[in-house]
Amino acid sequence: MNPSRHWTLAALLLITGITVLAAAQWPVFPYFLDSYYHLSVIRGFQEAGGPVLQDFWEAAPAGHPHLYPPLFHLLWLPGAFLGIPPIWMAKLWSWLALPLLLTVTWTTLKTAASTRIACLAVAVLATPFSFYLASVNYLPATLTLAASLGILLALKKKRWLAGGLLLGLSFWLHAGLPWLLLLGLFFFSLFEPEFRKTAWAAIGIGLLIASPWILHVARHFNVIHIQPRPEDAYVDIFPLFLALACAGLLPAWRRQTPMGRYFVALAVGFLPMAISYRFRYFSAQGSFTWLLLAAVALDRLAEKIRPAWLAGALLGLLLVAAPSLRSSTAGLHYAWGDTTFRVLAGGDTAQRIYSEPLYHEKFIPELADTLKSHCAEDELFFCNTPYVGGMLHAFTGRAMTNQMLTEMDEKEVSEQAGAARIIVWLKNPSGGLSQEKKLRFILSRVPLEPVAETELAYFFRNSGSTGKKQVPSPVIPWWAAYGLIILTAGTVVYDLKRV
Repeated sequence: MNPSRHWTLAALLLITGITVLAAAQWPVFPYFLDSYYHLSVIRGFQEAGGPVLQDFWEAAPAGHPHLYPPLFHLLWLPGAFLGIPPIWMAKLWSWLALPLLLTVTWTTLKTAASTRIACLAVAVLATPFSFYLASVNYLPATLTLAASLGILLALKKKRWLAGGLLLGLSFWLHAGLPWLLLLGLFFFSLFEPEFRKTAWAAIGIGLLIASPWILHVARHFNVIHIQPRPEDAYVDIFPLFLALACAGLLPAWRRQTPMGRYFVALAVGFLPMAISYRFRYFSAQGSFTWLLLAAVALDRLAEKIRPAWLAGALLGLLLVAAPSLRSSTAGLHYAWGDTTFRVLAGGDTAQRIYSEPLYHEKFIPELADTLKSHCAEDELFFCNTPYVGGMLHAFTGRAMTNQMLTEMDEKEVSEQAGAARIIVWLKNPSGGLSQEKKLRFILSRVPLEPVAETELAYFFRNSGSTGKKQVPSPVIPWWAAYGLIILTAGTVVYDLKRV
């Protein structure tokens, strides 16, 4: 068999294996918190009839400027219109996240470089469990990483229009990563004079496409306050891949194809993430650049190892036995085989809070039904756990008076509760009231009447509340938004496919 067919078969088996193993996680998807923010935004867009520039579903009744790029939510909005349950949408995108990124990696790199390095890149990206969790938990970021590989293919073919459109779309997907991608693209233009004009044209087109959103964010930048991230207390590192990435720097720089220096440029461009977002750099999106460089080092090793079956055996061992080093408030934890394939197949791993589900199929629907029975559709509620509040908005359509995003200005808690008709107060695991001091503070300022109790929470009514949900008109109708998305995606495909 032709060697390239071996690598093709291996890549297909890897992608299929991840898809099947991830499907087994369906009962516990979605992990952690972020999906509920996205579900809440999608519900808001559905109620408004399209994308809006004011978050009316949280910080109600006034709301606050909507500053999260809307493209991811628009991509899933048809599911809401079709009546797909929100939790199913979250499970579906969690399941597809990494298989989609691996498929894009395979299809772009086999064209931009070779089938061997495309397969090795798939293998390396599929191995660290920490990167799997990042792909599943931060969906817009995962799509942005996929766009970065599409830009590489556009550069290879000198298609500045496709590259620029992909860069522009990434700004409509994620708030921070596109700026780092742009920085990497600029460094690439300095490294590769042959592709400089293509890169600069792509940057210009990308900024033009992104300019309406950039101007909108700039207009409201004063309400954004960067907060310390608790996740930065946890860092997952795969030392072997980090060592391979360092070994891959020089070979990547010397490669004759644009791919190698593009990887180096991305690694340099993503470095600022390490300053403010340590966890995201070492354990999530930042590790994407190092994993690609590790694939370059493995590609060099695959050239030297003979017979070929030995290279395959060593790669298989890497997929299941690569060691990880995890730093947390509890200290350092070293583990062998903390890999995606082994963990999803049932192997033990270090406990991670961002691999735990927030949704419970018994308690959460009961919580949502109780809220709906005591809170009219246009009335407001307050929840002492904001992300549960976002989940409840996604499931019920009731707007909440507090908010999920801590990076934005927030009213005093008594003012938030005072505007709400219903206060949803989650119990602690022992059955008592959590955050008792905060509740006593609210009770001293807002007269509340107990109205219901579930296994998960207490419900209080604020009879003096007059706040109402205020749904703004969409900035653009949903059908027009989809017309622009389809036109842009079609142009990218056409530009990359044309001879």
